[in-house]
This record gives sequence, structure tokens and C-alpha cells, in this order.
Amino acid sequence: MIKVAILGQVGAGKSKILSAVATAHGQADVRTTSLSGAEVLRTEFSWPDLLPDDSSLRVRVFALTGQPMHQAAEQCLLADVDAIIYVVNCAPDTISASRECLLAMTQNAAKVGLDWANTVMVMQYNRADLYPGFKPSDLDRWLGITQNNVPRHITGEQGENQGVAVNDAIAKVVAKLGQAVAEV
Repeated sequence: MIKVAILGQVGAGKSKILSAVATAHGQADVRTTSLSGAEVLRTEFSWPDLLPDDSSLRVRVFALTGQPMHQAAEQCLLADVDAIIYVVNCAPDTISASRECLLAMTQNAAKVGLDWANTVMVMQYNRADLYPGFKPSDLDRWLGITQNNVPRHITGEQGENQGVAVNDAIAKVVAKLGQAVAEV
């Protein structure tokens, strides 16, 4: 089983992304619970491809929405995570909040002992279609993302590509698992 966390600033579209992933993988079941003044959404499904040893893989995807009162809510999602999708709302007036949220997420990751060498990180620049002058390279610089350092996907407000970053992250984790199985 692998665990994926969808994190980012408030209003970035995380719940819509999780719902799109659940729908795309045949899961109508998105569960919600409250934690520290925020909502945690969750879905679970079987990955369609088998591992090299012909075993199947369960995927759990979590998203944190709202404004948690404590950093512990995000820390719970980061504990034992295999992949992180960090979602950024491309609205120019939210960029500073996105950077602050990203820095807080890295601090929370350190508090739970996240091993970055074994964790897949993918960025999703969401709602880019609403801002005609949007330049991904400007956002990369502001967030400190260097080219080819962290994969990123640019998505629109609506559409079937909402889950592209999550699916990319899962595929990267599956590839790592496949290599580990092949080396045994």
C-alpha cells in the first residue's frame, strides 16, 4: 500500500483534485473527517498496473483542505507518505501564501522525519487557465523550484487533467517499487 498526500495553500483546489482522482479510478467513495479545524479527504483504490512480481497495489490518497488550527494536521498526512503533490493556486494574489505554505510544509516534513530521498514530490500549478499572463517559470523562481528538480504539472480550473500530478506521482512510486522488487 502506498500513501499520497495532496497539500498546498487554502483555495488551491485540492478537494476537486482528489475527487477527480477518485472518479478516474472508479472510486465514488471520498470520505471526509475533521482534524484540527480542517477537513481531511480520503480515497482508496487499486492501481491498475501490477508490480513486476504480479502483486497488486492499493493507493490511499489524502487531501487537507481548509485552515487547520495546528500544524499537526499536516504532519499527520506527511507521516509515512510515499508521495506529495503540492498544489499552488496560480492567482497572482495568492503566490506569497503559497510560498509560506510550502515552507511550512517542509518544516512539518522535517518534524515527522520525512526522508526526501525516498519520497516523490510533484508540483501542480492549478487554475492557470484563469490567468492569461501566467508564466510557470516566474512561479518556479518564486517558489525556489529549479528546472528538472521537481516535476510540475500545469492544470486548469476544470477538466480531466486535474489528477495528472497525482497519477504522475503514483507512477513514480510504482516505478521505484518495481526497481526494488527487481533488485531482490
